[in-house]
Amino acid sequence: MPSVSVTLDTDAIKRRKLASDLVEHKARLARRHTSRIFSPFRSIGYVTNEVPFSISTLGQTFIITTVVGNSFQIYDAGTLHLLFVSTPQTSAPISAVSTHFHFVHAIWGTTVGVFRRGRLEYSVESGSNSPLKKLLIFGDYVCASSNEIVYIFRFNTPDKSVPPELYTSITLPPGAGDIVKLVHPHTYLNKIVVATTSYVLLFNIRTGNLVFQSKPFETLLTDIDVAPVLDTLGLAFSDGKIQTYDIRYDKVLCELSCRQKVTSISFRTDGNAHLAAGTADGDLYFYDLNRKRRVHILRDVHSAGHGGISSVSFLNGQPVFVTSGGDNSLKEYVFDPEISTSTTLVISPPRHLRSRGGHSQPSMCLFFTEESGHFLLSASLDRSLWTFSLRKDAQSHELSQREKGSATSRKAGLTSSLREKFPQITAVAYEGNKQGDWENIITAHKDQAFARTWDGQRGIVGRWQLKTSDKGVVRSVGISFCGNFGLVGSAYGSIDAYNLQSGIHRKRFRSHKRAVTGVALDSLNRTVISCGLDSELHFHDFKTTALNHKLHLPSPATSLLLHRSTDMLAVAMENCQIFIIDITTMRVVRELKGHSKAITAFDFSADGRWIVSASLDSTIRTWDLPTGTCIDAIKVESIVTALRLSGNGEWLATAHEEGVGINLWTNRTMFKQVAFRQITDQELERVAMPTISGEGAGGLLEGAFSSDGSDAEDGDVSDSGNYVSPEQLNQKLLTLSLAPRNRYMTLINLDIIKQRNKPKEAPKAPEKAPFFLTLTGAQPAEKKEDGPAKARRKSGSSKITEFRRKLIEGHAIDDYTAFVSYLKTLSPSAIDLEFRSLDALEIDQFAHFVSALTAHIEMKRDYELVQAWMSMFLRIHGDVIVENREVTDLNEALTRWQEVEQKEKKRLDELVGYCNGVVKFLRLD
Repeated sequence: MPSVSVTLDTDAIKRRKLASDLVEHKARLARRHTSRIFSPFRSIGYVTNEVPFSISTLGQTFIITTVVGNSFQIYDAGTLHLLFVSTPQTSAPISAVSTHFHFVHAIWGTTVGVFRRGRLEYSVESGSNSPLKKLLIFGDYVCASSNEIVYIFRFNTPDKSVPPELYTSITLPPGAGDIVKLVHPHTYLNKIVVATTSYVLLFNIRTGNLVFQSKPFETLLTDIDVAPVLDTLGLAFSDGKIQTYDIRYDKVLCELSCRQKVTSISFRTDGNAHLAAGTADGDLYFYDLNRKRRVHILRDVHSAGHGGISSVSFLNGQPVFVTSGGDNSLKEYVFDPEISTSTTLVISPPRHLRSRGGHSQPSMCLFFTEESGHFLLSASLDRSLWTFSLRKDAQSHELSQREKGSATSRKAGLTSSLREKFPQITAVAYEGNKQGDWENIITAHKDQAFARTWDGQRGIVGRWQLKTSDKGVVRSVGISFCGNFGLVGSAYGSIDAYNLQSGIHRKRFRSHKRAVTGVALDSLNRTVISCGLDSELHFHDFKTTALNHKLHLPSPATSLLLHRSTDMLAVAMENCQIFIIDITTMRVVRELKGHSKAITAFDFSADGRWIVSASLDSTIRTWDLPTGTCIDAIKVESIVTALRLSGNGEWLATAHEEGVGINLWTNRTMFKQVAFRQITDQELERVAMPTISGEGAGGLLEGAFSSDGSDAEDGDVSDSGNYVSPEQLNQKLLTLSLAPRNRYMTLINLDIIKQRNKPKEAPKAPEKAPFFLTLTGAQPAEKKEDGPAKARRKSGSSKITEFRRKLIEGHAIDDYTAFVSYLKTLSPSAIDLEFRSLDALEIDQFAHFVSALTAHIEMKRDYELVQAWMSMFLRIHGDVIVENREVTDLNEALTRWQEVEQKEKKRLDELVGYCNGVVKFLRLD
């Protein structure tokens, strides 16, 4: 066999190996720090933010596009049903959107993106040095501006199948101020109006020339809108002035005032000369331009604490207008037909038509109201109580705070204003057994000495106010399992029990010296359990109100939670610990330690086996109660303020300090088997949060079955639930391979197997092929190879193989791990072929192979498999080794092998002798 000389760059091999190891290490770390139990699904409760929405028509349908952080949402204006959510998430928050038929144009950072049906088609960079803030679409042009420069892009195809190209850019004159808005006046060909804080500028975008510049304004311009009359614009100012302005003659036609900062204006286009103006205080003003007077005011349409009304716009040709604000709400109002009398024309006030909304501040309490996890009850810092649907956003609604018989209940409108809402909710108790019969929700409010009841089915505030008997502020609430009794804990240490059907006070429990921070009643209504800031846990007899038992805690308790099916009570304390107490024996059975800061929320799983807790250290931990260990821990971007597990175990809902929505996580253990181990603090790593579009999860099942950690580290547990056995338990132990026994037995006896399976006689060719083989085309007779062809075939077979390449690379870096791993993947017949293909003229390869087996047996791995390889190698090439025994490298390799093999054999014999002695001793006993 001719020899082949192989030259390898050993430095390059080492560099490639180091790079490969680094990539594998990073991927392994990423897999290890992914939660094994919870997978991010999506976020709910988001409708809009302070960025103005965009309205467009698609046939006879109006569609509204709202911005929510790094995504936008598309609603049907006729029903406000959610149609699409954009994907993927943009790299920076979206600063403006504009809709044109099927396409939505958005800007974020310095990028202009084009979406179709919510999916990104393409994006282009503007090359701007500062972020883009304003956007305008008209015709084939896309105008995006920073504070001082307008970038003009143009589509070259009508169907927008090709990304737009940068057409030109326009720089504003010095001292013009920041750009407020871009508009395109009707019938003004190739011209746009650039409204700044001080001027109105008219540019020709084809030539880039400034056509017109208005006189400087006395106050800051805040908004501009195009009137349905030619050459006319509407201007809004920060001092509350509103002007109708003729841009052709640079003349103010009409001036109005609302004495508040105007943030947005819009003209009515259905034939009525009306103007709507939204203010920073959240009020909405309406003006009759013919009579130049105000006709209506809507107070507190949006929250003033979140910038008031960020955008108002009439639907084209309709008596309907839409408003939005930074309070995460989108509202529609309609003007009823005008009433004409003999003396005057009466304009009816706008009537609320429909709305979508959510919390405007983070949620503090969460409850799943159904076992299936369909609805989620949420109380927020914005003084509202909402029910969110996990299946359809249109089913989400706010619980009404209009009390029966109050003046508020007689006012028109959908919801109470912020000034009329109840104080902030500090605690919530929910029980679904009596829902529909009477009130089944109790809430405690900030600085109030009574708790309120709510009807969960009707979505309204209830009839009763449950007062504390000592006139202390309500700190905790609870409801019995049967739904008949409500418990109210006071800041002065008393507990009062009320009948929820009649609202009558039934019992009083008095034993705590300080505020009662948690109260619960067992499933049989026998024992009332309470905890307080006095570091005590009390067990009262519900019938006699007597104190049966008192348990002293190491730290003041902040809250408690009872799992009624297992009678296990969880108590969170100020020392960042959670105690698990069996209320039957009244003893502490588990102490859960791990959080470094105060615990903000915790909940039992449906079967009572787990507790999921969150803390001010931004971690979410899952505790296994039978073992008392933390089996999963993740670090999130924002502190968790509330969490809750659904009754069927499929969902984990979390609310966070940053953000007004609720994040949903899927429970992977509901869809596949997952094995666990204890998690240490060193393994904590920040994980990706759920997004509005559900990007990354792909869906409920896709997120649950995701295999982020399927290739787990040796000795670790993969996300698929399989324990990956380590290659070696201890470096001092001799380890056998995991290969089946017949694998290495076949290697040892391969020659005997081949001899036994050898055919007795050569196959004979048929004398004459059947006619059907002739018709279909028989294979031609095999041609005999001549001398040169046979030599060429032999020389081609001498090319370097993967086996030899890995052997040479391993010798170059003195690491044969990759070579042995490849050898373990080969079948016995393939190993026999590779051994026989070793070149007898390249004795160095023999030495390398022996060194590879010696290094592996020194690692005490795959002992019986290495012995089988060596036996097979010596049987094939024994004669060549004997003839070349004087070669230094080969001789040293064989000598080293003999020393290591004898040492391991001696240790193995000692172990066998010890085991035989133990067996003999046991037999004697």
